Amino acid sequence: MPRVLSTSGVATKSHASQLADTDNCYLPDFSSASAVIALVLISELVALALTIARGPDLDSFFIELARCSLMMLWMTLSSACLLTLLRPVLSRRNTVVATSFSLGLVLACIAVLSEVIYRFGHYFSATRMVDMSNMFPPTRWEFLASNLLLGLLVAAGVLRYFYVTHQWRTNVEREAESRIAALQARIRPHFLFNSMNTIASLTRTDPAAAESAVEDLADLFRASLSNPGESISLEQEIEVARVYQRMEAQRLGSRLTVDWQLDDVPLQTRIPGLTIQPLLENAIYHGIEPLAEGGVITVRGVADDDTVTITVTNPLPLGVEQREGGHQLALDNIRQRLELAYGPRARMEVERAVDSFRVLIGFPRASQVPLATRERTLQSRRGAD
Repeated sequence: MPRVLSTSGVATKSHASQLADTDNCYLPDFSSASAVIALVLISELVALALTIARGPDLDSFFIELARCSLMMLWMTLSSACLLTLLRPVLSRRNTVVATSFSLGLVLACIAVLSEVIYRFGHYFSATRMVDMSNMFPPTRWEFLASNLLLGLLVAAGVLRYFYVTHQWRTNVEREAESRIAALQARIRPHFLFNSMNTIASLTRTDPAAAESAVEDLADLFRASLSNPGESISLEQEIEVARVYQRMEAQRLGSRLTVDWQLDDVPLQTRIPGLTIQPLLENAIYHGIEPLAEGGVITVRGVADDDTVTITVTNPLPLGVEQREGGHQLALDNIRQRLELAYGPRARMEVERAVDSFRVLIGFPRASQVPLATRERTLQSRRGAD
């Protein structure tokens, strides 16, 4: 019966695309530690600049700095809290509306806090409980207007910075996705060429196996070509590699053995499509085919708190030059796609020994389900085939 490759977890959008679709707001997450630190630093710099501009004498400099710092921190952090609470609403609005609303919210927060500060100082001055006349503004409207004007200038500059940063980051992510799509498009013809060669060789020797291989090839292309340039789950990539192994096993028979050691691999981690399959293809082409007796390819996966590591090891024939084309094209392609997808968190190591060849790839993990819990399902599919 025809085989159907599971599409659970297949190539939805890449991580960057998902973020772009679900969150169009250019405002950062102000609840994060880095954002809070940045806001505190900006507030303190503005307070320091205001204090120096007012030119107090040395005796009152630090008192004035403390007063400005306290006021700036109240206004900045209060505005950030409100923007964080309303961020889900702002993310569904266009840039003009989101910016106008954000500016209005910041100015409203400044106005309320300025009024509270003025009334607080007026109360102490009227009751003469403590002489704090030098700590609070003497005139209400001048104090309010100067705070609003300063708040408008600072908030507009900060929002502009956030917008430009967001646009730059979005353009970088889109460029990276385009490059990943181009690199993936380069590797697919090579994949198709080798698969068609396998089918052609089976057509002459085993037509039934050739028909089965055509069905497998259709499954592979359904999974790997449906979303060019986008990431897929590790589960889907492993299934693609296993179907390719089955195609090659029909041609090589008992000469080909693949030892899958992936019991603890997280299935929901996303990687660029056609990452593991080309490594298996290279291992078969350069390691198994030249050996008359065949050999064993080991695919081993290890996961820790932050990273998933996949290692593909194949035997090499002794005293035989590397076959034409070598490993380099596929390895360079995979290395570039991993770097574009994960940046400095990507890892790739290549080690050639006298009688073996090993490739290690590493990438960040996500929320996952261990492969061991799904192994029985995969075996059932292979048995049904």
